[in-house]
Amino acid sequence: MPILWHVPLSRSMRVLWLLNEMDMRFELRVLDITSKDMRGADYAAIHPGGRVPAMRIDGHTLHESGAIIEYLCETRAPDLWRAPGSPGRIGWLDWLHFAESIGQHIASLTQSHLMLRDPATRSPTVMRLETARLARMLRLIEGTVAGQDWLMEDGFSGVDCAVGWSVWTAGRFVRLEGSLADYASRCAARPAFQAALPAKGEPWLYAQEFYELPDV
Repeated sequence: MPILWHVPLSRSMRVLWLLNEMDMRFELRVLDITSKDMRGADYAAIHPGGRVPAMRIDGHTLHESGAIIEYLCETRAPDLWRAPGSPGRIGWLDWLHFAESIGQHIASLTQSHLMLRDPATRSPTVMRLETARLARMLRLIEGTVAGQDWLMEDGFSGVDCAVGWSVWTAGRFVRLEGSLADYASRCAARPAFQAALPAKGEPWLYAQEFYELPDV
């Protein structure tokens, strides 16, 4: 059975959401980002970088959410994929990888707001710069979903799990409005998304609904 290593609300939620959409059987191993387990020897054998996601499937271990999403869609969910040569293929690939263009700014802001607990270790300049960059990256999505419900014109697909998580999480740092807020709400309303949220008793990565920039 496939195994997914997951930290609630982190990038691995993209994969968990997709697995729920697929109604696929798998084993979920939830990790605590605040513990030392992710830096221990046992998990290092699975992911040397001590990160998530990691997924063991079909005799392979994958470490990138985008690669996992593409593999799952290609091998098990063709309705959520766009095959080579199909009309939507280029757009599907572009959105899949664009998710990480947003994700890098989310990761930076998460590091600054959550992981650097001492305000003296944070750089307000970097935080403001990353917030502005994140807001700019969201404009492409905003323009796309202004005229359609999902990123692909013909309906929901695996790239909505990749980009949708990024948009929903970006809302912790950037005020989402208009079509962008509506898109995030549509994503969050899906039963498979709701099922990917932390279960009762699991730690929440983000303790606040919104993180304000520090005063200079």
